[in-house]
Amino acid sequence: MIIGLGNRLMTDDAVGLEALIAFQDSYRVPDGVDLLDGGTLGLDLLPRMEGYRNILIADCVTVGRPPGTLLQVEGEDVSTTFSRCLSPHQMGLKDLIAVLELQGRLPERLTVLGVEPESIELGEQLSATVSAILPRMVEAMARVLGEWGLPPGTH
Repeated sequence: MIIGLGNRLMTDDAVGLEALIAFQDSYRVPDGVDLLDGGTLGLDLLPRMEGYRNILIADCVTVGRPPGTLLQVEGEDVSTTFSRCLSPHQMGLKDLIAVLELQGRLPERLTVLGVEPESIELGEQLSATVSAILPRMVEAMARVLGEWGLPPGTH
């Protein structure tokens, strides 16, 4: 499953959702891979994630890197990395991962592709900095699927 997270009304916070759309526009999704616009659902995503062995999450992540930095976090590093996030938006992702871990329901493979925001102010457009990194994020999504043995086709 590929999940795009974010809020379309908060500039760069929407990068995960925009990446999901751009991925669909650029690649044929392999059989057995589901896409989900997770918006800002947070813990409400738990039942939708059940039964998936591999989950890729695309999101805006605030970890103190320069704006536009693309970050890939996998496996056990996911809970460690997001335990330090102080951004209010990250609380949903942080809590989601914590609950999955507590319940012993973490997928076999969990990867988060995130972009450090330049702005999370009210607005419906990504900043130029984050917009410029979007193609690399989409390519990274395809690369992760390929590493999982599920290479997407191109249109």
